[in-house]
Amino acid sequence: MKKLAFYRLMLSVWHRLPLFILYVFVYIIATAALLNFVTMQLFINLDRAVRTPAYDDPTRMKELLFGLIQANSYIYYCLVILFLLIVIWLISRRLPLSLPRALYACPSDEHDKLRCLKYYLLWKSVFLLVLLTAICTFWLGAFLLMDPPMLAVQVSLTFFTIIAFSLNPDPGNRREALKVCPNMVTERSSATFVSIYWSALLLLENTIFYSLLCAVSSFTWVHAVCWIPALLFNIYLAKKHITPVLKTMLDYEKLYFPVEKE
Repeated sequence: MKKLAFYRLMLSVWHRLPLFILYVFVYIIATAALLNFVTMQLFINLDRAVRTPAYDDPTRMKELLFGLIQANSYIYYCLVILFLLIVIWLISRRLPLSLPRALYACPSDEHDKLRCLKYYLLWKSVFLLVLLTAICTFWLGAFLLMDPPMLAVQVSLTFFTIIAFSLNPDPGNRREALKVCPNMVTERSSATFVSIYWSALLLLENTIFYSLLCAVSSFTWVHAVCWIPALLFNIYLAKKHITPVLKTMLDYEKLYFPVEKE
């Protein structure tokens, strides 16, 4: 099951590789433009007496811009991470949790199917985490923050964000079935909650956290402790919704409804 889930994920990635490359390319171009705009705004906001001499001195200009970037490194870090999380979410939407259709027909029990889905979720989470780390390292040289209070909050947020992004099940033919026979299709509350509300909540939490890094002069353990309620709430949501979401994938009839196209 472990190899089957891995090969299935890699096959899905391969089929959508041009789209993923396009996502990353657009992200790099858009982020570069945004960072350049932020740098220009920071430069314009400098005192005129400091800014004006640099126009005629390339060396002075380079030193001044480098100093600006160093002094406002958290702003750049936050922008890169937040925009990257949106890209990771878009990529995760193209890799829905799914079982091979052959498993629905074979006599394997529910436990084996559930195990295959868990392995798929694991490999998908690892893939998204590696992608997040690689792109962030390309931009910033590192992904993880070195200050222990920041690192503790960042790791917990990243862990739950990747899990929530990865928990998007295969919709089957629900859209077509809803149009033809809406009374037949039941709402998958856990899957809907995870794919929309929990993911949005974690994006909001990430935005607040990285914005806080820019706003405070020093992120201490006092600030980190304030994130414990959010951590506990995310643990509760994970325990409540992960298994129900995976179990929605076990019944073929609840994914592919017997509807006829006109």
